[in-house]
Amino acid sequence: MQYSKSLDGLRGLAIIMVMLFHFNFVFEFGWAGVQLFFVLSGYLITSILLEEKKNSLGFYLKRFYWRRTLRIFPLYYAYLVLVGLIFLVSKQPHDYLETLPFLSTYTFNLYPLFKTYSYHDFYFTHFWSLSVEEQFYLIWPLVIFFSTQKQLRVVLIAIIMVAPVSRWLLELWLQNDTLPDYYVGQTVYRFTLGQWDGFAVGALIPVFGLTKRITNTRAPLVYSFLGVLTIGLLNMYLHHTQGTPLSLSSWGYPIAETTSAQHIWSYTILNLFFLFLILYAQNPGNGYPIVNRFLGSWGLVFTGKISYGLYVYHWLIWMAFGKYISPYIGSDWIGLVIYLALCYGVATVSFYVLEKPLLVWKDKFYQESGKNNQQTVE
Repeated sequence: MQYSKSLDGLRGLAIIMVMLFHFNFVFEFGWAGVQLFFVLSGYLITSILLEEKKNSLGFYLKRFYWRRTLRIFPLYYAYLVLVGLIFLVSKQPHDYLETLPFLSTYTFNLYPLFKTYSYHDFYFTHFWSLSVEEQFYLIWPLVIFFSTQKQLRVVLIAIIMVAPVSRWLLELWLQNDTLPDYYVGQTVYRFTLGQWDGFAVGALIPVFGLTKRITNTRAPLVYSFLGVLTIGLLNMYLHHTQGTPLSLSSWGYPIAETTSAQHIWSYTILNLFFLFLILYAQNPGNGYPIVNRFLGSWGLVFTGKISYGLYVYHWLIWMAFGKYISPYIGSDWIGLVIYLALCYGVATVSFYVLEKPLLVWKDKFYQESGKNNQQTVE
């Protein structure tokens, strides 16, 4: 799969949304950037695996996991070691040793199902999404390799239908334990099966050949965006009638909410919108010039390239910023500029010092099927 600037632009958009969400909830809808990451991953990984399945099973798996290991593990485990050193000096975070088995095995998103967890920690709370992705990567290559195109279509539709049901059932189970609504909502939000519909929606694009079937991508993008806004406004109205008004920046989609059964339907709706956004990015055609320039702009594309580092580091930087810098700044907007500058600086150094030097090894040992396709999007 050839490199696409617009897809890096979408990565950049997703991580900017997440950082704006975490910075004093400047953009409360920004949490949905994680949903965009999931849908994008489902599209990219499935596209790559479909191209690679012509190889033997051994080569197919070795190549995939070798590339994924080089892309994800070094930075992730370096961060765990960094926080481990902080723990040795300051004994913070206090639950480091307790959570480490889950963190080191990419099962951290399941930790709240076994032990009480504070969703306000500044070290690892965002790593739940990386756990969900790794669990997806563990299973999905085998599903693709041993399934025909027709079988894959059935599997994807089944996942998309089952995921909301799994979120509903998990909520019912957690409510029986008389847990607070916020805890229930967050735990459901991070549940593996409850988020796999995001990957499945992204996988619809290559499995159903949607880039060829939907050539006019402008209309679906507009209609899906209007649908998201309309449903969001309706949800805002329902919250208002129940005495729990939402901010305008949430677009009617507060994070990890169970009121009005949002945990059942909202993630699916957002995933479908992001599907049409990806289709548009891949084939803007006679689309909107300003949107096309934005997705392909140097700044957004560069942000997409360093998005993994931005995601890993930004939460820890936010903690340090809030403790050591924010008290001395009078303006939140100035603070935002400083915060973003710190995030970009750290992520850029990480990309060129740690990540990029390792990425040159991605095709060193398993390159037969990639000789003519060295520059991929993943």
